[in-house]
Amino acid sequence: MRGSWAPGAIGLSLFLLLIGVGASAAYGQVVRGRLLDIDGTTAIGGAMMSLVDGGAQEFDRGLTRQSGLYQLVTELPGRYRVRADRIGYATTWSDYFEISAGDTIVVDVVARVEAISLAGIEAEGERRCRVRPEEGLAVTRLWDEARKALEAAAWTQDRGYYRYEMMGITREMDRENRRVISEDRSYDGGYRRAPYISLPAEELMEQGFARLTPVESIYWAPDAAVLLSDEFLDTHCFHVTRNERRAPGLIGLAFQPVRGRNLPEISGTLWIDPATAQLDWLDFTYRNLNLPEALMAGPIGGTVEFAALPNGTWIVDSWRIRMPRARTATNPLTGQTQSLLDGITVQGGDVLRVHGNEGTVLETDLGGRIAGAVFDSLRAGLPGARVYIEGTDIEVSTDRDGRFELARLEPGVYSVTFSAPYLDQYSFVPEPFEVEVVAEATTPAQINFAAPTMTRVIDNLCRHEERPEDTANLPGGGTLRNTGILIGQVTDTTGAAVAGVMVRVLSRDFDVGQDVSPTSVVTRTLRAGRSGVAARTNAAGFYRACWVPVDTRLRVSVVNPGEELDPARLQVGYNLTDLIELQEETVIIPSEVPLRTLDLRVRPR
Repeated sequence: MRGSWAPGAIGLSLFLLLIGVGASAAYGQVVRGRLLDIDGTTAIGGAMMSLVDGGAQEFDRGLTRQSGLYQLVTELPGRYRVRADRIGYATTWSDYFEISAGDTIVVDVVARVEAISLAGIEAEGERRCRVRPEEGLAVTRLWDEARKALEAAAWTQDRGYYRYEMMGITREMDRENRRVISEDRSYDGGYRRAPYISLPAEELMEQGFARLTPVESIYWAPDAAVLLSDEFLDTHCFHVTRNERRAPGLIGLAFQPVRGRNLPEISGTLWIDPATAQLDWLDFTYRNLNLPEALMAGPIGGTVEFAALPNGTWIVDSWRIRMPRARTATNPLTGQTQSLLDGITVQGGDVLRVHGNEGTVLETDLGGRIAGAVFDSLRAGLPGARVYIEGTDIEVSTDRDGRFELARLEPGVYSVTFSAPYLDQYSFVPEPFEVEVVAEATTPAQINFAAPTMTRVIDNLCRHEERPEDTANLPGGGTLRNTGILIGQVTDTTGAAVAGVMVRVLSRDFDVGQDVSPTSVVTRTLRAGRSGVAARTNAAGFYRACWVPVDTRLRVSVVNPGEELDPARLQVGYNLTDLIELQEETVIIPSEVPLRTLDLRVRPR
């Protein structure tokens, strides 16, 4: 696990903070006003206003609304001034003022127009990694801009203003973190402090960013509060970096643990847009995990993405943690057991929508997409087809024109296929196609499907099933020809489909022989080269049994839930007593038409 989606208390709105003067005494001394542009009339929203005393100690902070209004509170009378920080601009200070016990005063602040330029900063200029770098350095300029966004995110988290709709993601990837093997999604919503909350900074600095035991492996990512904390800043140093392949056009503020930190740690980079000075995202890797080298060969680490809301508040809107998935194998040279990298497990979440007092304040984009159409055999759009990604619960239905779009996909290679009602009854699954979703793509990846004709469906029903040899085992001789296909649907007494149950098909025309055990107990057993077939029903309750005997009576039954089905016994035979106890249907598949349908109904247990 990582940080949490832990619910937080419902916060008061910014509007409720701007209450009347009569209530100010309950809070202490109040400073309120507006942040204005240089013209003295245009309001500036989304700036962080801080109440600071002469010793540079901060007593309160808050973001300005779109109207430029702010309100700050202090419990101590005294001499203060207000600092205004907004991303991409130089800090503005008010003049000092005195505030007496119980006072509420108005301080309007006119913002400086001096823009901060990061475009000229070069990574080569400062290679030394610095802890709390002094003023005037390029690394300090970058940190000051990143700090503004982090402080806004931490402030938003502390107050829990918003109602979030979120999607949790668990993905199993291959070793290169490229091909999607499986993906599970979960959805959650409600008021909470923040979409993602990490462990407290002091706990992470004392115990590390990962906890690895023989029983469990737990990883954490930092949130804004951790990155701003004294504990983090005192144990990590910073330097300027660039990576045009990883973050084209951005400038990075890289950090790493100071020497002597032997706990599970992280190194990472805060990526900033030099044109706007806005913090874009953080990527990080884990260090000091004390894992086998083979497991650390994968892309172990994660990302945390930041987003500014229209009113100036900031949130973490997406996060991912990539963890190694291990398997054991025997070294052929030494005979010793070793750990190998089996793949990457990715866990994280996305914010889909953010709701405030003013309605929906953020609706995130659809992410990576796969779009296309499903056509029938006449090249007309096939409506109502189910298009899905194998190994996941991601699916959509085609519209009346046969078109579809799968959205909110991570970069990677996906196996995509489709189903339709006329295919479900045959348990026929078209061959999937691999489609790659590319990072930062502006248009969906495209794929079209051509639905097969009924002739092709029937001809290919059992294309992946090995066909057994015909066997001469009928009473009195003769060949038992295994060329039949039996399909059907299992429903309960209400007519509802029963998914995931086993259907067993056995021939009645077996040779009867004797097995003699070591204790000389004789067991009468049915003998056949292929004595039975087992098939599992799909999500719609349909089953398909391939290569069953034709021109002979077949016993067909649904295996009771919880009953163990032994594939080895299906190949050898069943005791006569077992067969007598079965509740079954009987059917004969003629060799002239070797496809037969048999629906089964079961009583719910």
